[in-house]
Amino acid sequence: MLKKLLILAVAVAIGVSPLLPRVFADSGSWTNTVASAAWDYDFYRVERLALDEVSGPYDFNDAVFVTSTSGLETVDMTIFQDGEAFEIEGVDERVSSAFWHTAQDGRFIYLVPSDDGEIWGTVYEYDSTTGTSTVLTQIEQTPDDLDFMTFATDGDRVYFGTIHSDEDTGKIESELSVHDYDSTYGRDDFSYTLTAPWQEIVDVQDGLALVKFQFSGGFEQLWLIDQTARSMEAIPDTWTEDPGEIVGAHFVSDGSVRYFRNFRLFSYNPETDTTPTDAGGAYLSWFDEVGDAVQIVGDRMAYIDDEDGLYVSSVDGVSKFGVAKNGLFNLDEDAIYFQNLDGEYVGYHFSTREWETLSFLVTDTYEDIRVGIDTDDNVWYQNLTTGHLLNVGFGNEPVVLSDREHAYWQGADGNIYEVTFSPLLDLAREDVEAFSSYTSDGIYLVADGNMWLIPDPTVYFTWFDSWDDTLEVSQATINVYLETYEYKGDLKLAAGTRVKSDVSNKVYVVGSDEKLHWITTETVADEVYGSDWNQGIIEVTSTYLWKYATGSSIASTDDVRSI
Repeated sequence: MLKKLLILAVAVAIGVSPLLPRVFADSGSWTNTVASAAWDYDFYRVERLALDEVSGPYDFNDAVFVTSTSGLETVDMTIFQDGEAFEIEGVDERVSSAFWHTAQDGRFIYLVPSDDGEIWGTVYEYDSTTGTSTVLTQIEQTPDDLDFMTFATDGDRVYFGTIHSDEDTGKIESELSVHDYDSTYGRDDFSYTLTAPWQEIVDVQDGLALVKFQFSGGFEQLWLIDQTARSMEAIPDTWTEDPGEIVGAHFVSDGSVRYFRNFRLFSYNPETDTTPTDAGGAYLSWFDEVGDAVQIVGDRMAYIDDEDGLYVSSVDGVSKFGVAKNGLFNLDEDAIYFQNLDGEYVGYHFSTREWETLSFLVTDTYEDIRVGIDTDDNVWYQNLTTGHLLNVGFGNEPVVLSDREHAYWQGADGNIYEVTFSPLLDLAREDVEAFSSYTSDGIYLVADGNMWLIPDPTVYFTWFDSWDDTLEVSQATINVYLETYEYKGDLKLAAGTRVKSDVSNKVYVVGSDEKLHWITTETVADEVYGSDWNQGIIEVTSTYLWKYATGSSIASTDDVRSI
């Protein structure tokens, strides 16, 4: 049997301050996440974060964060990355809306409102690769401005909408403006004035703004406004009377617009179409909140109907992928994941057109790492390179990844949990079996067409938990194995094993290269193995270690992945 990957340790609660240090939006100050309790396991650490009454976690445009209410229309936002927290005060509450991020050019852009009477607020961009938040522009407030509506980002320009009072007539009007923050190009009002509509810039592409207007009485309509040509036109047949509505409107790369009008999906290309066309598929579910029923990633949009039928819209049309049990699904950059009516967790990959069956509902991916949850609320981790599959906790959907070492979810108790994965999970792992003969003392390990002799109990118990994991067979069977498999000689200590000499305090980790790698500091050891890193170290004679070559030293968690 394969050695068990999980050896549960006793949960140890850690008493800490219940508050995270606060920083300003432009300070770029990160602090370690603060936990109220922590549990160490062989390959990961789970921490219950000391956060009160937060919503989330959210994962938009490579940023993982939670929010807490701070004002009438503002929230305090805490971003997570690399096991650290960055709190930003007074952010526009729309930062938690998926459709807000659809309009931000694939970047994590947010607004910190102001009430000083000079600006409506400051627009920031968070860069997950550097962990910094920088100012893009400030939205100017003129003396006649009455209210700020919304904004969208396209390249180096921010498009925003305001409502103001005409200085000559006194009429309440709306206007759309643009500001190029990467040049000296200032604010430019480019729309015709419209009398008192509520407006939302839902997307911008190549200078063409897609705007939803709502007029008195709840009537809605989609408009295309060209900032360069100074033109604006309503998209035909989008006028919708209350309680009808327009949702999910966005551009796709071929220049067309996709949107739901009264729960029906339409497509419109301003270059070729005279009227919108029914895009096919089915009606959008009216039993679910739009944010739960629709997901948009790039050119693809996934949605469910009133019977949880799952559809994906792309430039090639609309396809049905089955029924998503309980209406849960996750659209990734190249895949759609859901649980089908047979209870199977499945994924379909658009690039290869292949299906796969999974152990859980995938809710997020990062490089070759996947996380998710099953119907019993078990939280799962999967490493596609090494094959590690771990049950790491219990909570609610979704589970999200900030990087390859950290995932977050909300527990049933309402708290936010953080799991830190050991870099040891990136070491190569093989499915192995052990065999011995009834008439011989030798024990052999077999894996992937190869065979090794296990030289001693020390090596054996780095691969297996018990002698019961060895299958006894006849010597004739062993001889057949030796003839069939490639014999590799004596087996070495399993990769990830901590070992030291009885005459030295130096602790080494065995790499996939079968070499000894010195762990240079206690800090690194704690990051790799947890707070009890000094437990479970195998002590051998110095002559025993002579069998092993010495490899590169371990000075960071990244070094572990290269051994």
